[in-house]
Amino acid sequence: MSWEMLIGNHRVKATLQAALRDDRLAHALIFSGPDGVGKRQFALALAKAVNCMERGVDSCDRCPACRKIDEGAHMDVILVEPEGTFIKIDQVRQLVQEAYYRPFEAQRRVFILDPADAMNESAANALLKVLEEPPATSLIILLTSRLHALLPTIRSRCQVHTFTPLTIEEVECFLRERYQRPEDQTRLLARLSGGRIGRALEIDLSVYRTWRKEALELLKLLATGDDRARLIKAAEYLGRKLSREEFEDRLSVLNVLLRDILYLTVEGDEADIINVDIAPTLRRLAAAWPLERIASLSAHLETLRRNLQQNVHRQIALEEIFLLMASGETRPSTEAKKRLLRK
Repeated sequence: MSWEMLIGNHRVKATLQAALRDDRLAHALIFSGPDGVGKRQFALALAKAVNCMERGVDSCDRCPACRKIDEGAHMDVILVEPEGTFIKIDQVRQLVQEAYYRPFEAQRRVFILDPADAMNESAANALLKVLEEPPATSLIILLTSRLHALLPTIRSRCQVHTFTPLTIEEVECFLRERYQRPEDQTRLLARLSGGRIGRALEIDLSVYRTWRKEALELLKLLATGDDRARLIKAAEYLGRKLSREEFEDRLSVLNVLLRDILYLTVEGDEADIINVDIAPTLRRLAAAWPLERIASLSAHLETLRRNLQQNVHRQIALEEIFLLMASGETRPSTEAKKRLLRK
C-alpha cells in the first residue's frame, strides 16, 4: 500500500514524506493513537518507502521489495507481536540482535512492534539498548494505543507521531471503494466505527441491528412506564443471563441510541446522528421523553458501566434504574443509590 492509498491522518503522512525526502527519518518512531485508525498500514507503507527499489519518497507497489512486504515475506521487515498476552524479553533480545545485522536484501531493516505496550518491563528495558545505540541500517516502529504505558525512557528516545480517528466521510469513502454493500449499511458502519476503519470492518451489522431492536423495545417500555413486569424481566435477562462482555456491548448499544435521541432533542438535525437509518423512530422517542429524563437515563447507565469494575450486581442495578425511569423520577433515592452499588 503506497502513501496515496492510506486513508486519513494527512499530517502524519506529510511529516513522514518530508522526512524521507530530506533524508532525516528518525531511527525509532512511535505511532500512537486509537486502535483501528491505520497505524500498522502507515508503518508498512513506510517500510516499503524506505526499501522500494525505485528509490523515491513513495513506494512503487511493483518492485520485488514492495511485493514481498505486501505479502509479509520480506526478510528485512519484521513484525513483532505478543506471544500470548505479552511481547516477551526473548523476542526483544532477538530483535536487538538482528537490528545490528546488515540488511539481507533491503536498504534498511524495519522492526514493527504491535502493540508495543504489550512489552513487560523487562522486555522494554531490553529494547532500550538498541534505542540508545541505534544502528544506521535499522528502523524501529512502535505502535500503541496507550502511549502512557510505554516507559518514559522509551518515549524520550523515539519520535512520536500521533494518529487521530478518521472523519465519517473518510470511513464512508474507504468502505464504498473496498466493500460493496447497500448504501444504508455503509453509512451506518461509518458512524458506528468512531472513525476507526478497523472497527468498521469488525462490526457485524446483523448482530448490531438485532441488539438495537431489543434496545429500542426497552426504551419504548421505559418511555411509557406502564409495564413494570416486562422491565423487571428485561433487567433479569440483561443483568443475569448475559456474560459481562455481552452486557457491556448491550449497554453500548443503549448509550448510542440515547446519544442520538438527545441530539435530536437538542439539535434536531439528523445528519449528525449515528443511527441514521432509523431516524423517524428515534424522533418519536425523543418526542415522548422530556430532555431531563433522557439525560438522566444516559447518566445512570454510564455510572453502571463504570461500576462494573466494582462487581456491581447488574440485575439489581438495572431494576433500580428501569423502575426509577418508569416512575418518571430522574434521581435515585438514598436507598436506591445503595442498592445500585450492591455487590
